[in-house]
Amino acid sequence: MKRIIVFLLLAALGLQLCGCSQPQVSPESPETERVLKTADGAKTVNLTASVTAAPVAAGAVNDTASQAAADFAVRLLQNAYLGGENCILSPYSVLTAMAMVANGAGGETLSQLEAAFGLSVGELNAFLYACEENAGDELVSANSIWMRDVEQFAVREEFLQTNTDYFGAEIYKAAFDTQTVADINDWVSDHTAGRIKQILERLDGDSSMVLLNALTFDAKWAVPYKTTNVHEGTFTAADGTEQTVEMMHRTEQFYLEDGLATGFVKDYAGGRYCYAALLPNESVPMEEYLASLTGESLLRIIKNAEECRISTAMPKHKLETSVELNQALAAMGITDAFSRAKADFSRISDTPQYIDEVLHKTYMKVDEDGTEAAAVTAVTTRFGAPMQSYDHTVILDRPYVMVIVDRDTEAVIFLGVVNSITE
Repeated sequence: MKRIIVFLLLAALGLQLCGCSQPQVSPESPETERVLKTADGAKTVNLTASVTAAPVAAGAVNDTASQAAADFAVRLLQNAYLGGENCILSPYSVLTAMAMVANGAGGETLSQLEAAFGLSVGELNAFLYACEENAGDELVSANSIWMRDVEQFAVREEFLQTNTDYFGAEIYKAAFDTQTVADINDWVSDHTAGRIKQILERLDGDSSMVLLNALTFDAKWAVPYKTTNVHEGTFTAADGTEQTVEMMHRTEQFYLEDGLATGFVKDYAGGRYCYAALLPNESVPMEEYLASLTGESLLRIIKNAEECRISTAMPKHKLETSVELNQALAAMGITDAFSRAKADFSRISDTPQYIDEVLHKTYMKVDEDGTEAAAVTAVTTRFGAPMQSYDHTVILDRPYVMVIVDRDTEAVIFLGVVNSITE
């Protein structure tokens, strides 16, 4: 039951609601010379075969890791939810993408990431590896790492090796031009069964890496709804608008109640996965209910489902959402990773970089037959320092002389001394 709860939270509920790591390589270590390079070029190069996955000892999904992952999921939703709007997240996808980039973090950046995860990066790697190894056929996940192909940017083999070992990450080098954007979006579409066709619109001039997780979830109900179970009904939206919908009616047998909400659990075929819904009491605003949840309480509610007869109705729906998670993750304590000045991803490369965006898209369709869902998370990093080399540097950070000249007449239009800066 515990394993079912883990996958319910990370693969089903998260969608509905919106070994050990490698040691840090010191600058003095000869390991810093172990890097992967390719010649500059405009084409995307698949380097996956150049990094062979090493055996990882298969472990069990333990309670400590499950609890930490549940807490991360709940806090992510609490910080990403915007009142009145649909918020569909796949915490499993987000956690996987963030774990991959965390394998390249060091110092305070790594400490903040691990505090948000509730696990060390090594423990998180092992947990997610165990989840993937033990996943049912309904859940399919894929990962990839895309690197900018410039001579000055050399990515450490240790970083790529760890993400290959634990996440089976495909590895690509590319020019980071419009063709690369198309290639990444094609990869996303291929690994979400075409449900999500685009995650990126562009790559900026100083974008350095894109780390991707994509997943699909396909499951049939253990007991499908019959056509006679579907009737027209009314759904009242958060803003009070009444919407005419098709409601699916059925008697279920697992009842949920926690004092602030009631709900039910509905099994998918095979019993490996299940769907749960929690409806806050009429007097409890959604924001208040979300604030009351913790990972521990959510797992407890589901685990303690009461077996009885419940009359239920659920609307058929298809939802697609897109969200940037920078602010939500920063609110969870991951701040340095987004700072050009403070980010420490020295275990990725000697070239400084920081996280530019964490983009997340989800798709979900719930109907008489079951649930089709997909999610993708893209972590895009930028170079933390200019890649160009310079012969000289001039920084106007003290008093200076300014002049404006007409080049044609050589007339001095303005001339002066800037001693202080005013707005």
